[in-house]
Parts: sequence; structure tokens; C-alpha cells
Amino acid sequence: MVTLEQVKFQCRIEHEDEDALLAGYMAAARDHIQQHIDRTIYELAVPEDDEYGVIDNASIDQATLLIVGHWYAHREAVSESSMIEVPMGAKALLQPYRRMGT
Repeated sequence: MVTLEQVKFQCRIEHEDEDALLAGYMAAARDHIQQHIDRTIYELAVPEDDEYGVIDNASIDQATLLIVGHWYAHREAVSESSMIEVPMGAKALLQPYRRMGT
């Protein structure tokens, strides 16, 4: 799971003024990712009763960092200067984990 320290390093933040904001972004990013892949992400092990669960991994963590970094840099829903999706961004990292056709 991504830590606050990792997010602050990703966003090049050296102060504590926005820790609560970043924590909110982290929680929202995790929720967004779980909805996108239609799976629950577990830290250490997938419970036996969750056949579609996935264990957190480097790709999911990197997607989290990309999403949080983007939201931190672009605090509005639309930005005129950055309307192009980054190739090999969060969607590409998450694609292998998506449940399709269910």
C-alpha cells in the first residue's frame, strides 16, 4: 500500500501543510482503482470467499501515485493545458487487473 511519505516524494512536497489533502487523495485513488478494476485490493492475502480479490502490487501502487500526483497538480476537473492522457499511465498499469465481461 502506498504511504503518505511515498506520495509526498512523488509530488515533491517537503512540508506537512497538505497531509490531510493528500490522505484524502490517497483514499479516493484507492477507491477509484478498485472500481476501475472491479476487484477488492488486499494488502497481504485475498480471503477465500473473494474469488476476484487481488493482492496489492507495484503496478497498483504506481497507478495510485500517478493518480494522486495528477490530482495534486490539477485541482480542477478540467485543465486546458493538459487534456491528453499520459501514455502508459494509470489505466495501462491497471488494465491487467480488470475483470472484464462479468
